[in-house]
Parts: sequence; C-alpha cells; structure tokens
Amino acid sequence: MKYALPLALLVACLPAQLSADVENDIPLGIEAVTGFRSEYVYRGFTLAEDSVLDFQIEAEIALNDHTLLNVGGWYATETGRGDYDEAAGFAKLRFLKSEKLTIGLSATYRSFNHSVFEDGVDLGIFGTYEFCKDFGITAGAYYDTGAEAWYANVETNWSKTISDKAYFSLKTGVSYVNDYYGRDGINDVYSRLSLTYHISEAVSVTPFIGASLLIDDDSTVPGVINDDSAYGGIWFVVRF
Repeated sequence: MKYALPLALLVACLPAQLSADVENDIPLGIEAVTGFRSEYVYRGFTLAEDSVLDFQIEAEIALNDHTLLNVGGWYATETGRGDYDEAAGFAKLRFLKSEKLTIGLSATYRSFNHSVFEDGVDLGIFGTYEFCKDFGITAGAYYDTGAEAWYANVETNWSKTISDKAYFSLKTGVSYVNDYYGRDGINDVYSRLSLTYHISEAVSVTPFIGASLLIDDDSTVPGVINDDSAYGGIWFVVRF
C-alpha cells in the first residue's frame, strides 16, 4: 500500500457535499479542447511515434473565493500506422493561499491500449509560486499506481503578451523518477513554446512546439523508447 498516504490526503481535502442553494451560486466554467500533435510524449516517454488526435473536456468550479475544483476527461488516439489510444478522467483541487502561492492535489485515472504503460491511478501534490503575472515556478510529486513508482518535476512558466488577442508561453522543466518503467534518477529536461490567439472571447487556437531530452536513457523494459523527442501540434479551444 505505497499509495495509502497520498490517497488519504486527497480524500481528506475533498470538499463535503454541497446544498442545492450553494451549488446554484457556484461559478462554473467549461472548456473543450481538440488537439493534434506529431508525436505523443508523456513524462519523457514516447508513447506514440505517429501523429495523435486528442479530445478533452474540463469543468472548473469555484467552491469559494480561495478553492477551485477542476474535473474532466481526456481521450487520445494515434492516427497514423500505430494503434495507441488512451482514456483518462481527472480531478484537481487547488487552494489559493495568497496572490502568489497556490497548492493543490490531483487524482487521475488513465487507461492505455497498445502501450508499455499500465492502467492506474496517478495521485499528486503540487505547488505554484507566481513571482509576477508573467513568470512562475511549479513543483510536484506524483505516485503512479500503474507503474508502482514516483514521478516528480520542477518547471517554470513564462508568458509574454504581444497584443490584446495573443500571447507567447514558454514552459521548461526537469523531472525525476524512482524506478519508473526502468528509469531511475533525473529523467529528462523538457520545454514547450506556444502561441495562443483568441479568435473571440470563447474561442482560441494555440500552435506549439516542444522537446524532451533524456538524461536517463538506460531503460531495458520492453517497449520503452529511449530516444530524445521533438514534436509540434495545435490546440483548438472552446469555452462555455
């Protein structure tokens, strides 16, 4: 029961059932995303070498002025010669401790087909500190019950507004794993550059490019690809 403690923490911090009157006053936002990418890289592991089409829907509920709950689902499928696909459901609880600091808990169930990764629940704890409106740093630790192993990362997020409708974003990070599908120690360094353009208040499009450079490329687990990765893609987002 390596994951008993993270699960207990998550359950303890989830909100109690709300009355109908309170639920009617909760602000609710829904976002639907359709994406296409040339290659699918997850936590430094190439899960699909051909192009992938993905779909996600997510709802954000403000439980109070300082607590946000996000819930959603995700499906991805390989569109080329491969037959990889993945389905997931997730929940994330965030606590706004100050204007600069946010801490949170997450739980995600992932189901993989034609993949070296095993189905399982991913339980995590994370924190984000915003030094200013354009720059922040996030650190997180996650236990994957499918891999029966830990994953942790530290990443920076920078953005630059270029007009009233568009902005650049740059994410860079480094990850650490503990016997995660044959990798152990510093796993990879990664980066993703994106440009978001708001077609309207409810619709946006985001082309992006990214890369993952492996530090630990010695996994001997059958099916694991020990290569650096570079990819590109686009997201189309609709908000309700």
